[in-house]
Amino acid sequence: MRYLTTLAAALVGAMLSLTAQAQTLTVGDQSYNAQAVMEAAGVLDNLPYTLEWKQFTAGSPVAEALNANSLDIGLLGDAPVLFLGALGAPIKVIAVTRQNLDGVAILVKKESSIHSLADLAGKRAAIWKGSWSQQLLLTALDKAGVARDSLEFRYLSALDASHALEGGSVDVIATWEPYVTQQERQGARVLATADGLIPAQSYIAANTKAVDTKRAQISDFLQRLKKARDWTRLNPANADAYADAWAKRTRADADIARAWFARARTTVEPVTAQSPVDGQKTVDFFASEGLVKSYAAASLFDDSFAGALQPAVAKTQP
Repeated sequence: MRYLTTLAAALVGAMLSLTAQAQTLTVGDQSYNAQAVMEAAGVLDNLPYTLEWKQFTAGSPVAEALNANSLDIGLLGDAPVLFLGALGAPIKVIAVTRQNLDGVAILVKKESSIHSLADLAGKRAAIWKGSWSQQLLLTALDKAGVARDSLEFRYLSALDASHALEGGSVDVIATWEPYVTQQERQGARVLATADGLIPAQSYIAANTKAVDTKRAQISDFLQRLKKARDWTRLNPANADAYADAWAKRTRADADIARAWFARARTTVEPVTAQSPVDGQKTVDFFASEGLVKSYAAASLFDDSFAGALQPAVAKTQP
């Protein structure tokens, strides 16, 4: 009898543990970007589950944490997700976030003699492999008919690339926010943006185990995040409040954050038929560079959360 009592207690304890685990949603964020906007918009009240944030400084470790099942969902750029997809990782893209593509750009210093992509032959360029930076600059060169091997490439992180441009050790960089805004405020000139060249989209990705076991929590989180992003676009004062909250969290320059977020106008969108088409463009580019094996990107996308991100339809009176 004592054995049965002990066994029953153990089973109850295990069930309670599993229930508690199912009621916790672990989200991988980058430098408080999503957490700050959701807090500023006031959308985290009355959560029917525990929301656990894990902060990262880049997309690759977010993808790795998803792959290791230490995150339920993660917010990151497209390349890290698509790279893991090539390895058959247990992850799915469940939503897409987009921002103004002017925030992904090719830049030169104010006093530079470079005034067009055609002027880049013989110049020194800073890019980061496996990122929008590499994809944008090489795609732009190809479109402009500038031979890639006519440039000298230096492979630097976005932060180091900005310092290299300022110091004169490179002539051109391809980068993203907040570095685009920072450079523009110092007088840098834009040669081209991602608009019309590369998708430069970001993903909300989920571990497949979470997709199966935490669907209600994930749907609720997506709705709240979309509400927060929509809130920032309703009024410039809201975008400023978000920027100030983020800058306080990260100890960044609030003025740069305000300019960045005002331009970004980030949206949260459902996976559509176009999503894997855009993803395939990125896969094909990096496959051509030998950084990933080619595969059908469509296998990575899950549109079953699209309903959670559709606008509510107002009921009409009979």
